[in-house]
Amino acid sequence: MSETTTKPVAPFIQTLSHLERGGLNDELTEELAAVVKAVRDSGKKGEVTLKLNVALMKGTEDTVIIGSTVTAKVPQLDRPSTIMFSTFDGDLLRDDPRQISMDLKTVASKPVQELKQVGAK
Repeated sequence: MSETTTKPVAPFIQTLSHLERGGLNDELTEELAAVVKAVRDSGKKGEVTLKLNVALMKGTEDTVIIGSTVTAKVPQLDRPSTIMFSTFDGDLLRDDPRQISMDLKTVASKPVQELKQVGAK
């Protein structure tokens, strides 16, 4: 009976640090930071996806080519809505055309008196 000894496989993080001369690791770091910031700002869920494509190099039996795709789903802040009023012919108005308009005027206010502070001289 023969014993087969297998060499341990390199950890994934070590392989990742070699891909694209370290550029892939840098890109993932930046994308993850952007997603984390947006998640904190929006309170919504985000995502970073790494896809590795492994293919055998033509004419070889032990050389592989590894390609990568990084996608990030950065959550967006909710955009505010605006209430508008529509007319029969499709126009949009900020004020309700059925509402009576009142001619309101600004009344001049009196100057604010300065308050005295306790213990001030």
